[in-house]
Amino acid sequence: MNWKYIQKVLIIILLMGAVFLAATGYLDKPIEKIGMGKISSSNEEYLTNSFDKAVTGFLVLSGIKSGLAVIEGSEVGIGFNLEIGDIVQSVYDYVDIAWKTALAGGTVILLTRLLLQSVALIDHWCLSMMFAALFAFLIVSWFFPKYVKTSRLLKEATFYLIVFSFALYIVLPFSITGAAFLSEKITKPLIQESHQSFENIKEDFSLESITDSLFPDEQEKDGSWFSELNMKAKYEKTKYRLEELAQYFKEKSKNIAIWTIQLIAGYLFDAIIFPVTFFIILFVITKSILVYLFENRRYQSFKEDIESMVKKYYGSSEKTVRKPYRQLPIRHTQKTIAGNKKML
Repeated sequence: MNWKYIQKVLIIILLMGAVFLAATGYLDKPIEKIGMGKISSSNEEYLTNSFDKAVTGFLVLSGIKSGLAVIEGSEVGIGFNLEIGDIVQSVYDYVDIAWKTALAGGTVILLTRLLLQSVALIDHWCLSMMFAALFAFLIVSWFFPKYVKTSRLLKEATFYLIVFSFALYIVLPFSITGAAFLSEKITKPLIQESHQSFENIKEDFSLESITDSLFPDEQEKDGSWFSELNMKAKYEKTKYRLEELAQYFKEKSKNIAIWTIQLIAGYLFDAIIFPVTFFIILFVITKSILVYLFENRRYQSFKEDIESMVKKYYGSSEKTVRKPYRQLPIRHTQKTIAGNKKML
């Protein structure tokens, strides 16, 4: 028996076994042992910690936003009502943006975790389909060579399934790992600084703290009914404290704007730009390598299709090209022309 035929049969049997092993998930175990298991665990830990920090920052900003919202609609009674919402309006706007940023960042991180969990449920099925497509392609190309179109379609399906399997098993996990590395070096300090800064000013923006700043001597009354009617003095004191409070918020608004910008940049790079960039780069590299490996076979199959079509309808391509030159040699044509001249 021919040794090449035996090799083909053994490859077919191995691919049949690979289809069932991949579908049952047994092939994932050696893949995890070569290092992908550690990468998956590291990615899960990174996403869990990032999500917890995003939730903590979101709760801190929610507390600050709630306090500022109450202050924004509050009035100070000093014999008449004095609105103080305009003082905290700019600060409230910055905090609201930071609050939305923390919410969006936490949501994207959670979606990334869910994506990895979903990939873990379907990646072995994709690997099984890849081996099945390769199995069918080899069967058709080796034992049924006349089915050229079917072979070409199966080869294309095998190529895309290989690319998709590489994306699920290698590209996506390494994208999260690369994003985690850059986050640890670049964006993590910015996000932590912003969260810690917002945590430090949380108490300063409560309604009780602002009330104490406006009326620090509210409890120190002399009991005289005349002092209660001295509205002018009370108004002057409140006006002075409001100016101090406005100056305080003005100074804090600049810092809050910086913290908000840092938070936006941190979550934008941490949750979107870093992982997407790594995924695109790794995917393009992987696909380029696979295209290079499949490229010669693609051109070869196209050439074979053209030759088979030419042979089918016109016979041998070489004969169709050389036949006219053999029928009309140059010397024979010159002799014919000379004989015709003599006859004339």
